[in-house]
Amino acid sequence: MLRVNNLSIEFSKQLFNNISFTLGNKEKVGLIGLNGTGKTTLLRLLAGLEVADSGKIEISKDEHLEYLPQEYSFKDDLMVGEVLEEMITNPKTEMFKVTKVLNKLGLTDIDYYAFVNTLSEGQKMKLYLAKLLINNPTILLLDEPTNHLDITGIRWLEGFIKQFDGICIIISHDRVFLNNVITDVFEIDEQKLNIFKGNYNDYLVQKADLLEKRKTQYFLQEKHREKLINLIEKTHTYAAGEKQSRALSAAKHRLIREVLSKEISEYKEQKISDIEIAGSVHKSKQIIKIRNLNFCYGNNAIVKDANFDMYGKEKIWLVGANGTGKTTLVKLILGKLKPDSGEIKLGDNLKWAYFSQDQSHLDMNATVEDFFLTNTGISYNQSFNVMAKFLFGKEQRTTKIKNLSPGQRARLSFAVFSLKEYDFMILDEPTNHIDIKSKEVIEESLNNYKGSIFVVSHDRYFVKNIGVTRAITLNNNKIAEVKNIEDEF
Repeated sequence: MLRVNNLSIEFSKQLFNNISFTLGNKEKVGLIGLNGTGKTTLLRLLAGLEVADSGKIEISKDEHLEYLPQEYSFKDDLMVGEVLEEMITNPKTEMFKVTKVLNKLGLTDIDYYAFVNTLSEGQKMKLYLAKLLINNPTILLLDEPTNHLDITGIRWLEGFIKQFDGICIIISHDRVFLNNVITDVFEIDEQKLNIFKGNYNDYLVQKADLLEKRKTQYFLQEKHREKLINLIEKTHTYAAGEKQSRALSAAKHRLIREVLSKEISEYKEQKISDIEIAGSVHKSKQIIKIRNLNFCYGNNAIVKDANFDMYGKEKIWLVGANGTGKTTLVKLILGKLKPDSGEIKLGDNLKWAYFSQDQSHLDMNATVEDFFLTNTGISYNQSFNVMAKFLFGKEQRTTKIKNLSPGQRARLSFAVFSLKEYDFMILDEPTNHIDIKSKEVIEESLNNYKGSIFVVSHDRYFVKNIGVTRAITLNNNKIAEVKNIEDEF
């Protein structure tokens, strides 16, 4: 059993206050909330990597907890076999334990002599997960485990979590994934923990109902407050004396007892404001032209005699397994890699923007304020309102980008995008790390965007909501059309 009582923690601001819950029935919990509300901090507290300001965490003696962080790494120049041997005390007698875990993870064909840094992100995640599973955990804490998985990998993870014979607490912004695996939703909102039964869609219904009830209660409270304040003001019309004093005291005590002692605040939803990404392009303008394209990494062919055309207003989704060359194709389109042969060309005089999966388009050593001002050109005074729309308060302006969470960095990118005008946007996993509420606003803005989009994403819900018009994949080193996009959702 995992029990949390009155847990509170504060850094530069209060993250959450007096949260409590108990888990002990193999629950699969989706932990959601805006970036910066303390989701990762809560997992780190449970894992013993942070210390709470107050409160208590109790884990039964028969439980064993393991934590998969959002960002992890392996030692440089390690081979897979070396990583596997480090998981056990005696490699000569205990490798059967490793084999058992690899079978469970679908890594039976992994090359023990391959260097870890050559593995796909999905393989690295499974390898890290193997380090956790070798210890037979009964509680798993997973911080955004789908971020580096392709759709096939996400579907595998869904099956793994469903079969896991224990408690899972999962931070994820993938709504399809959450709908498929979780039994409960824990939401951090207003520095409190709200608990809902069911999957993400069930949560949406329950949350809407909760807010509607709160809205009604707040309305009735404010009417009653007004009535009592009027009563207090009325007592001042009485002649000064004992009667006025008693009436005034009684009215004030009613205000305290009936309103102030159980006051309900008005709910103010925290999310980035509605945004508009400007830009338009004629539907006949050629955006990308590829002819007989060839590119190899050493002896490994990525693209072979590939051909492709993209025209204005198209929104194209590049879908496929990790390791097939999606990001490589993006880098070829951008000119960051040179083809071995063939032609690849962007349309003439295109105004375009690029969102990098690894966020390398950001200057990590710049402050939030400097990066924003430099890349938008707006005035210092104007910047306060715009940055507030993207939930960057005054206290964060001097924070270095490298010290932001990955989700906050992504929000900063879209804050810059919202102030410019583009014909074409190239987005490589743009919603990794972005919280669901922010994602929904970005989806709407990209759905209304009048330019062209070339997007790489494993987030099925996101891709559907931005209105993709075509899907392509890399199949046998060729660029091939996906005939039925719906099959990919």
